[in-house]
Amino acid sequence: MAAVPLTDIEPLQNVLSARPLGLFSDIDGTLSPIVERPEEATVTPRCRNLLKRLTGEGVRVALITGRTLEVARSMVKIDEAAYAANHGLEYWFKGRVEWAEGVDEYRALVEQVLAETTQLEVADVQVERKGPGVAFHYRRAPDAEAARAAILHAMPLSTARRFNVSEGRKVIELRPDVQANKGTATRLVADRLGVRGIISVGDDRTDVDMFEAVSDLRSRGIEGCRVAVLSAETVPELLSAVDYTVEGVEGVEWLLGEVLKAVGGKSP
Repeated sequence: MAAVPLTDIEPLQNVLSARPLGLFSDIDGTLSPIVERPEEATVTPRCRNLLKRLTGEGVRVALITGRTLEVARSMVKIDEAAYAANHGLEYWFKGRVEWAEGVDEYRALVEQVLAETTQLEVADVQVERKGPGVAFHYRRAPDAEAARAAILHAMPLSTARRFNVSEGRKVIELRPDVQANKGTATRLVADRLGVRGIISVGDDRTDVDMFEAVSDLRSRGIEGCRVAVLSAETVPELLSAVDYTVEGVEGVEWLLGEVLKAVGGKSP
C-alpha cells in the first residue's frame, strides 16, 4: 500500500487502543526543523510540550535518533522518555546509560579517522565527534555534491574502512561495525518498554530501519503505524517504507496533539 497523507487520526484507532502505547520518534527533521548548523537545531516548544504531556498520560515516548545521547537529551529535555541515540549505540532508560556491545575499540579509531582526514580540502564541511563514531556534515558546502564526493573519496584512504559508512540528509557518518541501527534500537526499546502499540515517526533515510522494525513487530502481534515527515529532501525509499505522511514539523505537531487527545489528554 502506498503511503497516504494523514489528515485524520481515525485510521490509527487500532494502534491508539493498544496498551501500553509507544510513541517512537526521530528528532532532526521530525521534532526539530533542519538547519545549516546541526548544533543550532532545536526541538520546537510545541513538540516538547506535547511529548511531555503524552508521558503524563502513560504513553511510552522514545527518541530514536542519530544524535549522541548527550545532545539528544539536551535537545528534548524529557527525562521520562527513553532514548536510543547514536543509531542504537547509546541508550537511556530511567536515568541509566547503556552502550551497545562491541563499541569500545572504536573510540581510538575515531581519533585516527580525524587525524587522517585533516587534509580534506572541502569548504564548510563540519566534523562532529559522536563517541565511537564521527559524522561529516556538508549542508553548508557551496557545492554539496562535490563535498559529498570528496568526503567519500577520503574514506577508503583512512581507518574509516573499519567503520560502516551511512548517509543521511547532507551528512555522511562512520559508525562502529557492530549490529546497531535504528531498527535494532527500535526492537530493543519496544521490548524494554513492553509496548503493545507503536506510532513511529521519522523523516530520513536512516529512519527506514526504524520503520522496517515496526513492520516486523506488527508481524509479531504488536499494533504499529509508520509516519514519514515530508520535506523537499524526502527520498523515495522513505515513502515506500511507511503507511502515512505528514507535512514537515508542523505536521508532527498536529499528529502529537491528536494522539494526546485520543489517549485522554486535554485538547492542546
